[in-house]
Amino acid sequence: MASGASSGSSQLLNPHSEEDLSSLKKLKRKISNRESARRSRMRKQRQLCELTEEVSRLRSEKSQLISSLGVAKQLCAAVETENSVLRAQVMELGRRLQALAGILSYAGGCCHMLYH
Repeated sequence: MASGASSGSSQLLNPHSEEDLSSLKKLKRKISNRESARRSRMRKQRQLCELTEEVSRLRSEKSQLISSLGVAKQLCAAVETENSVLRAQVMELGRRLQALAGILSYAGGCCHMLYH
């Protein structure tokens, strides 16, 4: 009986047994894990919101770029048309210049023959 009494008295001196300490550590770890999981979920939710906002921003930018590209294509087509017209005018003016040069050459030859 003496051993039983000493066992009981040691429990009175040490109210937290090893089982209690182990249970307390498990509880603290469980609470810590829950808090960590909660922070992780919040971080993932924040990242999801940021990515959703970025997708929205990129879609808007894409729309603006497509619009700008359409305007640029129209301007390019107008410039190409004008360039074609100018090239045709250059060709026509070149033909006229050659014709005038031929006329001047012929007229110059005729005048030269009259004065000699």
